[in-house]
Formats: sequence, C-alpha cells, structure tokens
Amino acid sequence: MGGLSLALLLAVFLLDALTPNRLVFGILFAAPIALSGLTGSPATTRLFILLAVAGNVLAGVVNGLEGGWSSFDLANRVLSVLSALLVGFLTVRFREASTRAALLAAEEFRAGHERALRELTQAVSGPYDQAAFLERAAAALLAYAGADSVVLGAVSKAVLRAPYSAAERDGSVPGRLARPGQRLPTPFLARPAGSGLVWAVQGGDTLLARLPRPGDDDILMLMQAPAVNVEEVEQAVSVLRPLLERTRLLEELQENQSRLERHNSVIRELVYAFSHDLRTPLMANAMSMKNAIKGAYGPLPQEYLDTLHNGLDANAALLELAEKLLLVAKYEAGEPSPDPTVIDLRELTLGTVAQMEPLARERGVTLEPQLSGSLRVLGQRGELRRAIQNVLENALKFSPPGGTVRLALAALDGTAELQVSDEGPGLSAGTERQLYQRFRGRGPVPDLAGAAPPADLHGSGPGRSGLGRSGLGGTGLGLYLTQQVMAAHGGEVRYSRTQSARTVFSLTLPLLESA
Repeated sequence: MGGLSLALLLAVFLLDALTPNRLVFGILFAAPIALSGLTGSPATTRLFILLAVAGNVLAGVVNGLEGGWSSFDLANRVLSVLSALLVGFLTVRFREASTRAALLAAEEFRAGHERALRELTQAVSGPYDQAAFLERAAAALLAYAGADSVVLGAVSKAVLRAPYSAAERDGSVPGRLARPGQRLPTPFLARPAGSGLVWAVQGGDTLLARLPRPGDDDILMLMQAPAVNVEEVEQAVSVLRPLLERTRLLEELQENQSRLERHNSVIRELVYAFSHDLRTPLMANAMSMKNAIKGAYGPLPQEYLDTLHNGLDANAALLELAEKLLLVAKYEAGEPSPDPTVIDLRELTLGTVAQMEPLARERGVTLEPQLSGSLRVLGQRGELRRAIQNVLENALKFSPPGGTVRLALAALDGTAELQVSDEGPGLSAGTERQLYQRFRGRGPVPDLAGAAPPADLHGSGPGRSGLGRSGLGGTGLGLYLTQQVMAAHGGEVRYSRTQSARTVFSLTLPLLESA
C-alpha cells in the first residue's frame, strides 16, 4: 500500500507539472496522503505530507517557468498546499485515534477475558469432592464459552464413566449430550499430532480436551458449539487442570482423615475397654491380698507376706496405669471435662505430698514442701492432683538416696507457680524437645546399684523387691499427661536446670484469687 501511495504521488506530480496552473491539479496531492494514512504508520503519513508539499511547490515552479505567474495561480497553489497540510493533519489524528480505539478495545477484551477466567476459577474453587467440582466446572465452562453444552466425565477404555457432569444451554438441540456408559468414537479420544490442549472434531463444532488425574482415569471435556475460539478454551482448560488436581488431593486427604479417625476411634474404644475391664479384677485381687495380709485366711509365713506385699504394689501400679490410659484417651479424644471448681492449690499440693511420703521413705528421699499462703485456681481437682503427682513421682524416681525434693508455691504475675526440684542428673543434650512426648519422658532411671537399700514401705524386711509403687520402670506417660492437664487448665509445665545442679519442673496456672 505504501508503494501505491508513492506511485499516486508521482502521478499527481507529473499531472500537475505538465498542465497549466489554472487547472489546479495540485489539490490532488491530498489523495496519496490520505491513502498512506489508511495503512501506514503516522511517521509514514508525515513523510508523505512533506513529499506532497514539496511536489506541489515544485510543480508550481515548473508551471511558473513555462507559463508565468499570476496572483490567481499563486492563490490556488497556496490553497492546494494548505489542503494537503490539512488532510495530512486530519489523517494523522485519525490514525492516532484509531490506534487508541484499537488499544482500548483490545484492553477491554483482555479485561473481559480475564474477568471470565476469574469467574471460572471462583466457581470451582472450594472444598468440593470431584463430583461436585465437575458439576460446577461444567456449568462454569458453559457460561464462559457460550456453548450449547459441556460434558465432563472420566473416560476408561473409550467409555465415558463417573465422575460425570453435564450442562446444557436452554433451547439447545436435545439428545446431543454424551452419557455415562456411552462408547466414544476414536477422534474423541486421541489428540491429533501438533494440536494443543484442545482439539476440534466434527468440522470444528465440537471441542475436546483431557484433564489428567495422576493414578486415575483422565477427565474428558466435550464442548458443543462454543462461541469463543480454541485459544480461549485452552486458557480455561489450563485454569481447570491444577484446580482438579487440588480437588483430587483434598479428597484423598479427607478420605485419609476419615480413615484415621475411624482407626483412632477403635483404638480409644479398646483403651477404654481395656482400662475399665482391667480395674475390676485388679481391685478384687487387691482386696483378697489385703484380707490375706490381715490374717483373714490364718497366719502366713513371712515369705508369703512379702509376696503379697509385692503383689499389692504391682496391682497399684497397674491400676495407676489404667487411670493414666483413661486420661490419655480422654485428652486424645478431646472430651470435655466436667465444670471446674475452685481449688486451694496449697491444700491440694500438701495432700499429694502426704500421699507420696511412703514412696519417698522407700526411696530414701526427703520431701521439703515450702508453700506460701493459700492460692486459689479454677480446675478439675483429680486432674490437677494427677499432674502434681506425676511431677513428684518423676522427681523421686530420679533423686539419689539421701537426696531432697523441694516444693515451692508462690504467686507470680497473676499466676500460681508450683516448682518441684530434685537432685537428679537432668536431661542429656538434645532431649528436652522430646520430654513431653508419649512414651519418651525424662529418660532411663539412674543406676542405683550399690546404694543403701530403701526403707521398707510395709515393714516386711529385706525380702521386698521395692519395684512396686516406686515406679522405677515408668510408663512414659507421666510428663505427657502433665502437659495435657496444664494446657487444658490454661497453664503450662516448664523444665529448667539451676546453677546448683538441681532439676526443676514448674507448673503454672491462672490465679483465681490470692490470699
């Protein structure tokens, strides 16, 4: 088109130069300017304006040399030059306005397309299973593409199967939707070589695409009579692919979570059954052994009495284990606790210390409670007693014979803090983070071989094994339960080591009222 404008410019120049001035052919110089503005750039149009003006002036000079000049001829020549400049100016402005309009139209189209893709994404985003995802995706694709119908379904061995969903535009031709169980023709299954994500069949009336599902059958999309081009449908498919994969992963996670919940429920029921069923025979057995020790079955040799005492200790340890398992099952299941009551923490601690005194004497350890005035907290008495008892048992277990276990209770910044310190070896490096895990605990009990034998709890003499309520074996649940109890009461348990080589466990609880 630029060559045509240049040829027209030369023709106008020759015609103007070879004819008299009075014929005013110079006005035709506006024609190549306007023609260049239709296809060329603004710079090209400006070049033709300069050439037209130069050609017009040159043609006027040639005419003047041959036929002379008159004022009328000069006026016509000036008018023709001005007309060329005016046409050039209007052509450039028109070209610039057309370019801006085209850019605005393209931007508007792009914005509308992006908005449609966002709406498509929002329509299928959410915690859906695959069936619900395909249902929403089919409806969203129908609205996005303006198609007559959209079908989404798994394809296996050339047969359309579930999950399946379809959407139809009102007034579309009935009977065109592919249905589950329908065998699909080969062109619907194989993507032609060189095609993109989307390919056309049936003369371009039907568009198809595959949405892969790793480890499962692909989802096939069939779109009838779309109002958009293939590239736009490919963009929609590109958006749906990762969303389908996310939906599949979410569905797998939900299935795994349901499976784990079922397994956990079975385990909790087994723990409940085991704990409840264990308590009855143990309590009956303990009652029989206590009656035998009291002489209900006549006098017994000392060896038998020692055995009965050890049996009572073992029974007590098993009953304690059953209680811990029940408490673990309760916290693991997230069962709510009964309504809390107001508890005097000092009184509760002193009561627990009194219960632990026999065990301390057996271990040869001295308990030194240093408790301040009454501190009141809100909670479950039995659970808080269990937490204090666990920490005390832990301290007695790791204290050497002749050692001391100190208890200090004080109010600190709106909390009640109970500190239990012992002279045990403390934790090895790197094990503190495992301290409150189930079946982990503080670590192995220190070797007390060669130490003086502890005093006999029941006065039965050297025949006692001392392995009953002393808890040397441990269950690995004490500190775990302590942390659970404290967290349930809005408090915490902390471990520290003092400069005087004492191990300290601190229990903190929100203070209800200090006296």
